[in-house]
Amino acid sequence: MYHDDFGFDALPLQSPLERTVRGGGLWVQEQDYANNLIGLLLASDLFSARNPGTRPWLEDAPLATSWPDVTVRFSGELLDQDDLDVLLGCLLSAFGNPGRTAGATRFALSDLAKRIRTKGRRLTVHAVERSLWRLAGTGLEIISANEQIRIRMRLVHALLCDSASGVCSVELNPRLLEGFRSSTSVERLLATRAPLGSAPFPRWLAGLLANATGCLCLELPGLRRLCGLTHQSMTAFRERAVAALQTFLDLGYIVAIDRKGPDRLVITHQVARGEQSACLLVS
Repeated sequence: MYHDDFGFDALPLQSPLERTVRGGGLWVQEQDYANNLIGLLLASDLFSARNPGTRPWLEDAPLATSWPDVTVRFSGELLDQDDLDVLLGCLLSAFGNPGRTAGATRFALSDLAKRIRTKGRRLTVHAVERSLWRLAGTGLEIISANEQIRIRMRLVHALLCDSASGVCSVELNPRLLEGFRSSTSVERLLATRAPLGSAPFPRWLAGLLANATGCLCLELPGLRRLCGLTHQSMTAFRERAVAALQTFLDLGYIVAIDRKGPDRLVITHQVARGEQSACLLVS
């Protein structure tokens, strides 16, 4: 069974769908946002489920997130699910270099391409290098509702690529490693996505499910907003979402799908060890 090897309890990630309002000044506020960073990667349209086509450079473009009362702005080229695979591959490499500075790693582009191979597709070395430069150019600004707390951050702090030798040196934001906690979490997320092939929406949805508790209530208009498929009609998106979730059910990624109306689904999967079976809402 899937859960015996790659269960969602392999990802003990703090959900971005719940925020505890705490006092304590800037340090506590910064920690609240930082602890939810993985949710920003997996439950927003930062790495969207749409085909980016041409990739214009954006400045301070708003992101759709599941964080209440928080504005997130993005600068850089549009990112997609292939870019997320490349970032996950970099994280896996960084976890394998404990002697280096946190987040720092070095690898051959061909090795990274092999590491993130998925069913029926493989990124070329050139595509991996282009993705690394997109990631290095990405900047994020997080602003609280009252605009008193602002965070500017990057996913990649430094990137050096030698195209002649095909070797790259990368310094990732160390908070990404803190959020994923271990190489096991990254490996299992990549393994969850690998059988899904090149289809971007199922891969995006796998990340959302992996970052949730045992029960997730999905309101499909909100899901469409978060994954970046707002150009698609609700009828077409509804069919796509139900088909993807049925695939997850068939693969054993989830336990049950309960319909609570035309645009509300309750998704259940095994509860992580020590985790309460709370139901989170995506709306």
